[in-house]
Amino acid sequence: MGAIIDRDAFTASDYQRFGKRLRDSLDLLAELLRQPGFGTGMPSIGAELEAYLIDDRDRVAPLNQALVDTLQDPQLQLELNRFNIEYNLAPLPLSGMPLHALERQLCQALGRLEEAAAAHRAHVVPIGILPTLRRADLGEHAMSDLPRYRALERALKRMRGEDFSVEIHGEDSVRVSSAHVVLEGANTSFQLHLRVPPDRYADTFNTVQLVTPLVLALSANSPVFLQRLLWDETRIALFKQAVDCRMRGADRWRQPSRVTFGQGWVRQGAWELFAEAVALYPPILPLMADAWPEDAPSGTTAPGLAELRLHMGTVWPWNRAVYDPADGGHLRVEMRALPSGPTAVDMVANAALLLGLVAALRDDVASWLSAMPFRYAEYNFYRAAQSGLDARLMWPHRKHHRLEEAPVVELLERLMPEAQRGLRALGVVDSDSTPYLAVIGQRLAARTSGARWQRRMLAHFEGQGLSRGRACHRLLDAYRAAATNRPVGRWPQEG
Repeated sequence: MGAIIDRDAFTASDYQRFGKRLRDSLDLLAELLRQPGFGTGMPSIGAELEAYLIDDRDRVAPLNQALVDTLQDPQLQLELNRFNIEYNLAPLPLSGMPLHALERQLCQALGRLEEAAAAHRAHVVPIGILPTLRRADLGEHAMSDLPRYRALERALKRMRGEDFSVEIHGEDSVRVSSAHVVLEGANTSFQLHLRVPPDRYADTFNTVQLVTPLVLALSANSPVFLQRLLWDETRIALFKQAVDCRMRGADRWRQPSRVTFGQGWVRQGAWELFAEAVALYPPILPLMADAWPEDAPSGTTAPGLAELRLHMGTVWPWNRAVYDPADGGHLRVEMRALPSGPTAVDMVANAALLLGLVAALRDDVASWLSAMPFRYAEYNFYRAAQSGLDARLMWPHRKHHRLEEAPVVELLERLMPEAQRGLRALGVVDSDSTPYLAVIGQRLAARTSGARWQRRMLAHFEGQGLSRGRACHRLLDAYRAAATNRPVGRWPQEG
């Protein structure tokens, strides 16, 4: 979706020609993946940070274009809503000390954004969903003025045929609808990219799917939406419903949501994930590139496959396959489930846990999956989002080769040593990984997360007699005061 899209209306011929390009691109990708040595290279990681912009009254500030104009930074881009901003961090080799380097990048990006926002008496807040967000903030006026977002909305609305509706039940309940896709823009995330060689792709992707619920439960940071207490990671339910373009009650087969945990374990490799996306989801932005799919973009030697890459950007699985023509062409897994915030050190700790578990378990993932039907991994994902650290997940019992239900905290405590072993196998030195895994250990010991801290603080302020609305403002003030890159496991428990 980062492609330059300068149109928001398309013809039937555009869709037909685009579909032909997609099919051709799949054939080309299959040929590429059969070439010896394709996609090999040093393992690396990258990340995308999304954040809220707020004014000095704790309300959303529609300033993302002003910040982009001020900073003139190619790594910065507009998000769907005017009060969100995205910063794309530079990729880092995994060997050595990538985690501290990632934290430095995050701190520098947040510092630059905060300095630019200060000129408008505004601030940057990395948080999954802003507690002070109001329904009035989510009208048509909230959308960034870019053709790609207008085109995306038009296509999704045409396919759905009615307003987008969201209904989520937690401690409270919320039901809201909109004629626009701006409800999706209430979510901000910290997305991680891992470069993977083709011969390890299936095992890596499957392991990412297996362990994502564990890390999500501990990383949750989105318990409040429209001042209602809902899931610990409400983003998961909100994003899925906010862009659901499926027609209700249609007398035909039921397409899967474009926001999904997946359709099953990967059997062979990355190609099937790209082919699945083409087979299941009709194009919504049929923009043809000037070059043919087999042509290499400037500065690269691999086919661009521009249409396939654009199409993959309009499908939003929580873990997504990525093809990139850079560096001779390579594959990545994009891990999209984790929320933004609370701090740079917390986000890097989440990344360390996720990467470490993936690397530790993937060599033996076939034996894990033999006792774990995919539907239970999907079940785990939504239970982790809903209940956070209180979640009980289904997990393979290795000794007896059966599934058992266990508290997610116990599973994490059991697997923590594996995370360090996995990071070591990736080439991360212990002096780099140990501090971040200690941050995870502190959270586990305190039984806390960003979501749990927010819940406790909201209860504290309401216990003082404040209304929910006023308590949400006090919560945000306390969050910003505590979020000075001190891990959330060490934050004060009273305002």
